[in-house]
Amino acid sequence: MAKGFGTGQRSVKPNRKYYLDFLRKIIWAIGEGKADIPEVYRLLQHNLDKLNKHLPSVLRDWATTTLPKLDFSKAYNRALAITNFSKIIQEFPAVSRVISNEIAIVAYETAGIVFTKMKFPQKWAEINDDLGNAYCDRIGGDWVQNLEKAIAAFQSALQVYTCEEYPEDWARTQNNLATAYSDWIGGNRKENLELALLCCNNALQIYVRELYPQDWAMVLTNLGAIYRIRMQGDEVKNLKTAIDCYKAALEEYTYERFPEDWAGLQNNLGNAYRELYEGNRAENLEQSLDYFNAALKVYTRESLAQDWAMVQNNLALTYYEQGEIEQAIVCFRLSLEICTPTVSPTDCLQYGGNFGDKALTLGRWAEAIEGYDFAIKAVEQIRAWSHSESRREQILQGTIEVYQKMVQACINAGEIEKAFEYAERSRSKRLVDLMASNDLYQSGEIPPAVKELLQQYEELQQQIDRERVEAPLLVGRHRPQSNDNASQTRAVFQAYNEAIALLEAQKQQVWENLRRLDPVLAGEIQVSAPNFSAIQKLIDQPTTAIVSFYTTDNDTHIFIVRENQITLHTCTGQGLETLQQWIFENWLLVYVGDRQTWNSQINPILSELAQRLQLAELISQHLEGIKELILVPHLLLHQIPFAALPIGNNQYLGDKFLIRYTPSCQILEFCQQRDKIESCDQSYGTVEDATDDLPCASFEGEQLAKLYNIPHFQRLRGSIQATKANYRQLAEQVQVLHGCHHAESCLDNPLASYLKLGDGNITLGQLMSPGWRLPNLSDVFLSCCETNLGIPELTDDILTLSTGFLCAGARSVVSTLWAVDDLATAVFSVFYYQHRQQGKSRPEALRKAQISLRNLRKEDVKKISPEAEARERELIKSRKQYSPGTVEYREWEREYKMYARFNRLIQSLESSTEEFPFLHPRYWSAFICQGLR
Repeated sequence: MAKGFGTGQRSVKPNRKYYLDFLRKIIWAIGEGKADIPEVYRLLQHNLDKLNKHLPSVLRDWATTTLPKLDFSKAYNRALAITNFSKIIQEFPAVSRVISNEIAIVAYETAGIVFTKMKFPQKWAEINDDLGNAYCDRIGGDWVQNLEKAIAAFQSALQVYTCEEYPEDWARTQNNLATAYSDWIGGNRKENLELALLCCNNALQIYVRELYPQDWAMVLTNLGAIYRIRMQGDEVKNLKTAIDCYKAALEEYTYERFPEDWAGLQNNLGNAYRELYEGNRAENLEQSLDYFNAALKVYTRESLAQDWAMVQNNLALTYYEQGEIEQAIVCFRLSLEICTPTVSPTDCLQYGGNFGDKALTLGRWAEAIEGYDFAIKAVEQIRAWSHSESRREQILQGTIEVYQKMVQACINAGEIEKAFEYAERSRSKRLVDLMASNDLYQSGEIPPAVKELLQQYEELQQQIDRERVEAPLLVGRHRPQSNDNASQTRAVFQAYNEAIALLEAQKQQVWENLRRLDPVLAGEIQVSAPNFSAIQKLIDQPTTAIVSFYTTDNDTHIFIVRENQITLHTCTGQGLETLQQWIFENWLLVYVGDRQTWNSQINPILSELAQRLQLAELISQHLEGIKELILVPHLLLHQIPFAALPIGNNQYLGDKFLIRYTPSCQILEFCQQRDKIESCDQSYGTVEDATDDLPCASFEGEQLAKLYNIPHFQRLRGSIQATKANYRQLAEQVQVLHGCHHAESCLDNPLASYLKLGDGNITLGQLMSPGWRLPNLSDVFLSCCETNLGIPELTDDILTLSTGFLCAGARSVVSTLWAVDDLATAVFSVFYYQHRQQGKSRPEALRKAQISLRNLRKEDVKKISPEAEARERELIKSRKQYSPGTVEYREWEREYKMYARFNRLIQSLESSTEEFPFLHPRYWSAFICQGLR
């Protein structure tokens, strides 16, 4: 694959024997706890090259493989040695905290194989308490998930550590649990903080000052931290309570006896006084500075760098409040010298975000860009460390505002190229990951573990298909004839819905497991961020422009990228609420709830949208000399038929420009990187009327077969032939795949969107899995309903059947934005392929087909009638050659009925009062082209 901004390289896998030899030596040297520590340190010092990110995974594999095979005594001793190793290495200064923490987590988790709750309850509880602390301190991985695991571990420990039997252990674990709850931003934040307070108060039942002075002070410190950020109750009262807790703890945590704890309390008091608005504000801020400077007596850059960086960030916030802006900037920069995106991404996100926000407020655009750059790199590091696809989405959704602010800061600074890069960087990351990994699978064997999960996924989908087939039969057998029967019918429906929901949940879990094995999510491949020069190379003609939309809280920015320049048009006031929510309420919500009203509002809504997007100004100021637009919509704009936006003088946007769509520039780059398939080498295949109820689909397929001489074995006709297995086989054989059958978008669960075939469904989830690899597929035309209908989240991932085929390997997909008319679609498809056969590009053929359809007169439709009626008579004759009930008779009968219904449709159109029956945009503008020209 050619190098570009959308691709990356695999990381080099470690030599396992190299690490295993070291592990055996170190575990033997440590033994069961009687190790010579200086000797162990010397061994570690001589093997620093092995104390890296690969060691924890090798340790996990080795321990989980060997421990179950050892006899009890050996297994016990080895598990003990592994936990001791983790404690020793956490004290070893030459290894990074990231690595030592990962080793600790692996050690405690694998030790649980031997130290079970049943056989060693106390040891099991101790290990879980240690594991919880390790997850709380973890730098790598996803912060929210780390805290979830910490909470689970502490709760496990408390199953053994009861207040009655182990009061000290119980109190310690309660305090640890309070820390985890107070830091955890998952679930209900307000409730988490109240649980944290409860845990602290539990701990204070045992940790009284007279008996446990240091532990008492530790819990008070924790209690103060929770009151400072408490969301329930009066804010000022909570802050004063926090201050009282901190000052009380200082009675035990003195500078002389406990310098680090003392410094931590100084920092906490500094934060509390900065946030206290009651009383003299200037005095509070001076008090805040005094506390922070006191903390720096202990927190030095040389000995406690991360704590020092934390205080620098806090100092910066206080200086900002005082109006000491230059000093604040110095402190922000100092904090980010230590807490970098790769070393401490969670802190870096916070400090960089603070820096960016304060600078943006002040109009210091360069400094805002500097701060947000750190924050965005940190977000992407946290996301990369998460191996769960759903969690990756949550991370991005929770931090998408940082990208929006960065885009705004770049625009304000006049750095339009950089603004465009960051807008691109924020969008469709999930889809980019899927395409990156699926393109990798195109040239390699699918691993056995992935194959097994794919099989599970297919089997669950088959069960869902069976449930959907059987449900109408069950309801039919229980058709209500009385109130009792009606209740019975409701019970049948409820059981059906519950069965489907359970199977869908199981399928979603298999999907998550499948994605965990994905080389991108596993970190084996890094997908590079987009850069402007690489994006410009996607434009191969001076008359082509990329038009990329990006909506922030307040405005919608439109980036216009040409071959040699970029310009910006801003629709002021058209932000997330004013534009995107307006589209949702007036377009998508109406479409879902009231199709008739939606049909009647298409023209006025599109007319207003054209004004909101200021299309007239956009064209006159930025698109002079441009003939083709590559549109990159944002959020709900993905659902808009741009070709039907009016631009004045009885013209639509699609009349003036050729139009292609792409979810993001990275997606388009993936399509361009794929091997070119010459048109002379292309073979065609059709899937027609897979459920025997679309009268125009047979006509559509017949016309295409004549145009391209498609052999009968590459035409799947009717429910008998158009099965899932046959569909997949055809998709793997042909270069151009045309489907005219039913499809449906599932807006609440995009991966469940499906193509409806004779024996079940092919879902989007299946299309996007490694099991669907279609490297030789050039074109897909989804002449079906809703094949590009979807609701993107704030991350702007548009997951539709159309993007599913792009992910599977197609270079171009023609799809639909809503449920389309059967006859109009059939005629449109024929027009499209006629123009393609004449050598027109995909977007040009699409535009000409749209114009041909809307300009089609009633008289033109009549020209179809003689051919269709002749075919109907021909089918009657053919049917008569076979006995009723035979396979041949049924096949001719099926086709005859389809043509009979098709002819009735044309006849009804001929009697219409409309001179141009397909003039309305609902007939012709649903069709869009994605991918290559």
